[in-house]
Amino acid sequence: MAARWRPEGIDHVGIAVRSIAVSSRLYAQLGVEVGPPEHLPDDAVSAAFIVLGAVRIELLEPLGPEGPVARFLVRRGEGIHHIAFAVGDIVQALEHARHEGFRLIDDVPRRGAHNSRVAFLHPKDTHGVLVELVERAAS
Repeated sequence: MAARWRPEGIDHVGIAVRSIAVSSRLYAQLGVEVGPPEHLPDDAVSAAFIVLGAVRIELLEPLGPEGPVARFLVRRGEGIHHIAFAVGDIVQALEHARHEGFRLIDDVPRRGAHNSRVAFLHPKDTHGVLVELVERAAS
């Protein structure tokens, strides 16, 4: 591997919620606007973003009783679900993670919110934190 790879920064923090609508009302009371939800059927969730300057928070609502976020809510309740790192080249990031011995939930990138490409590292290798790698779609 040529140069040492590293993330470009934090892309967002994901929060599992039972209802984006209910959560949106809470954030509105704090003066924060939640963007419109986007359905991500491959992940069995709806996702809506809060953008405050450079900080992005993703609210994740399960589309039904199946899927990773639905299972997370049953096990742990509402709360922080994952941290996402911004990467310029997700294929290179996955290659680096694999080379460093991380177990991958996604061997290849999949479609994420706003047409991004995403992949997850297994939390057993990241001290219990689900880590997402995000390559944003070109504007």
